[in-house]
Order: sequence, then C-alpha cells, then structure tokens
Amino acid sequence: MLIVGNGLGMAMNPDYFALQNGLESVWSNTDYLSMEHKALIQSAIAGTSEKRPPSSEQELDKLQYAIVAIEFLCEFEIHGVSWVSDDAKQLPSAFKKFIHEVALYFHRSDLKLPDSFIIPLAKFIHESKSHVATLNYDNLLYDAFTKNHVLDGYNGPLIDGFWSSSGFNEENLDRRKVNKHGWYLHLHGSPLYVGNEKTMRDARASLKPEKDSHIVLAHFEHKPLIIESSKILSAYWRHLALAFDESDKIILFGYSGLDRHLNNLIQRRNEKKLFIVEWQRTGEKKERDIFWKNLLSNEHLNLIQLENILDFADWE
Repeated sequence: MLIVGNGLGMAMNPDYFALQNGLESVWSNTDYLSMEHKALIQSAIAGTSEKRPPSSEQELDKLQYAIVAIEFLCEFEIHGVSWVSDDAKQLPSAFKKFIHEVALYFHRSDLKLPDSFIIPLAKFIHESKSHVATLNYDNLLYDAFTKNHVLDGYNGPLIDGFWSSSGFNEENLDRRKVNKHGWYLHLHGSPLYVGNEKTMRDARASLKPEKDSHIVLAHFEHKPLIIESSKILSAYWRHLALAFDESDKIILFGYSGLDRHLNNLIQRRNEKKLFIVEWQRTGEKKERDIFWKNLLSNEHLNLIQLENILDFADWE
C-alpha cells in the first residue's frame, strides 16, 4: 500500500506546490474568482481582504462552519420564507468555486515527474499490483501513471472506479481477479471529478466547478464530513481500509502526517511493516523516528530520509 502526499510536488517545485501559494494565486486572478465570490468568502473569514486572502486549511475551517450553518438553515425554508439572505445562499457555491480553482492551479504547473523516478515506480506497480492512494490535488502522479500504462482502464494494474461509458461506479472497483488489479484512490479528490464523470485532456479547460465536485480542502476536523458527502470519495475511503488489510507493507511517501482521519486507519494496523520516505531537512532522524512512532503507534517503522525524495527508486 503506497500513500503519496504533497511532498511529491514540493520535491519538484516547493514554491509552486505550497498550498498558500495556490490559495493566493487563485485569489489574485479575477479570471478564476469574481469580486462577488471574494466578498462572500471575506464575510465568513475574519481578517481576510482583497489583499489578504485565506492562506491555510485552518482559516478555511471558519468558512466551512459558515457553509454548514447556511445549508442547515436553508433546510427550514417553508413557503418561500427563508432565514438566510439570497446573498448568503451563494456562499457554498462561491467556496466550491474557490477550492476547485485552487485544485486546478496545481494541474497547471506543466511539470512532469522525472523518468528516473517514475519508471522504477511504474515497474514496481506493474509487477506487484500494489495499491496506490494519493492525497494530492495535482496531476503529477496521475499523468505519469497514464503515460506508463499503470492507469489504462482494466488493461493496467490499477483501477480507479471510472468507466468511459458510465462514469464512476463503486462496482467498477470490484476485481474479478484480485491478483490482477490494485486500486488507485484519490483520497482528497480531484478537480477532474465533476458530477459522476472524470474530465480528460483538453476538456479540462472547460470545467465548471459549480457542478457537483469532489475535493477535500478544509480543516482536518471537517474532512471526514466532506468525504462522506461524496459518493466517489466515500467509496475510495471504504476501499482504502480494504487495501490496508490486503497489504503486507504500508509506504508513506512525502506525507506530512497531518491528516488525522488517515492516521487513525494506519494506527489500527500497527502490525504492518511501515516505511516512511521523507525530506531529510524535515528534522534529525532520531527525533523524526520518535515523532512517527508516537503518531502512528508503530514501533517497527523504517524511516528513510533523502535530500530529494524523487531520488528514491528502491521500491522492492
């Protein structure tokens, strides 16, 4: 079971793939976010302004509370009488537009994973049929896997539940031969997922995030609720638990350890062999060993620190 975090993009370009930069870039570009959308978001997050956008998942927490309150109160609308103003009713769609554009920002880097990294990884997945889960919004791993036929419908070793003629269906994750396929699970969603479809290639430019999107960009306390509200993401998390149970080893690659809902699942499987590949400058190895053992309740983990995690190729 391989779980890939934001460290993958950070290893290529730490400035571009920092979440704060994505939030600020979308906020400052009026092609992506209207003044009306910004005003609604500012009204829900104290301290934000035209020149000072939301800059972290913690700040988005306040916005998420406002959205939950609005959607709750809207359920009590009777005979055209509402407790919520028409302007406030637009806040959920404004937020959805914002986070969808932030996720798309990470798709517009035009960067590609180096062959020295992706070819050994693709070979490993083809041979082992290991499960892969990603927490990223970017397309680095997805496009590389597509190019190397790791993701190739039912012809590749990984399947993601999408079928060209019918879109997503959890039944598409059923494997007739368990040893032929692993799962590719986009745990925090993708801007390519709109409604029940996965947008491909040139059609990405015409995405309309006001539709039903599937992206988890929020404070960790709200992530499970957002996941549960999406049939795609909730299916992925159900299969993540199954993937853990099937796997002999868990590999965390470029993962910060900040997603508590994921950590809880890993803690329950502390009998599994656990490997962690992280940036060397994160901290002294002895201290990081203690950090990970305490965080994931695993005394037998193997911590691998590298100056550049993209140099890792020893998947076997």
